[in-house]
Amino acid sequence: MLAIENLQVNYGSIVALRGVDISVATGEIVAVIGPNGAGKSSLLMTIAGVVKPKAGDVKFDGRSILGEAPEKLAASGLALVPEGRHIFGSLSVAENIALGATPRNDRAGIAADTEKVLDMFPVLRDRFRQRAGNLSGGEQQMLAIARALLSRPKLLLLDEPSLGLAPLIVKQVYDAIYALRQQGLTVLVVEQSVNRALNAADRAYVMSGGAIAMVGRSSELQGTAAFDAAYFGSSQRSRA
Repeated sequence: MLAIENLQVNYGSIVALRGVDISVATGEIVAVIGPNGAGKSSLLMTIAGVVKPKAGDVKFDGRSILGEAPEKLAASGLALVPEGRHIFGSLSVAENIALGATPRNDRAGIAADTEKVLDMFPVLRDRFRQRAGNLSGGEQQMLAIARALLSRPKLLLLDEPSLGLAPLIVKQVYDAIYALRQQGLTVLVVEQSVNRALNAADRAYVMSGGAIAMVGRSSELQGTAAFDAAYFGSSQRSRA
């Protein structure tokens, strides 16, 4: 579903991505893990059309999507849940969810999908008419995912979905991710939390200094000396 080839991203003189190659097959959960500054968020922002690369290619569903506007990519089945959630605090939960359906015009389908995300995250049903800015951090993360799902994505990009959340909320978020995969959704998730990412994903890429340092099946990476060397260049890592 996703093929990234030799991707390079620069911010002025700063190189954020250095020849990155990543693939994601239909139905997979793939994790990209690494420390702060590894280039993980730049990778997702480039896939989503927010950042233009200096070199390389991004293919989604077999076609190059470089240069396409984020709204066009959303309409074609690619949805990003950015780090920090970026919900609209002055709008209600209902209005935030409805914004996710902007590329669509099938009212019955939108209503049915709204019910599905409210079933997935019952707290959003309880807060449906409340201002989104009054939600807790965990509730806002659920709202951001729900909003993305209203576009009916084929590929969901998640940037640090567990960042700053209590362990119980993180579990609820990842339970939702597992359920979505069972429904056929493909997920690319960026995480600093190593154990959480490896436990969730089929495969994982380790990023360091804007490049891919290691790749493999999650079960094969955990606890190995090679993984410790690839992540952070040492044995120091987040095990949350």
